[in-house]
Amino acid sequence: MLAMIVYLHKEHETETEVRYRFHLTDGVDRRLVMDKRAETIQPDDGNRDGVFQAAASKLARAWLDTKIAPERLIHQS
Repeated sequence: MLAMIVYLHKEHETETEVRYRFHLTDGVDRRLVMDKRAETIQPDDGNRDGVFQAAASKLARAWLDTKIAPERLIHQS
């Protein structure tokens, strides 16, 4: 089984949404947007693969626990 580490970095935040850059250690940068009011997370590129799912679930847990969009997160599995 391969380990996966996904890094998330907050790029921009408004009252209604937060934009993050996310990537694997040696991967291409991708972006996702979290709608704070609807509490939904969408990938900019429409690709809901395992890397996006890992990033989105880590961000969702942090958001639901604190209602604060962290500057950085790391998902390890």
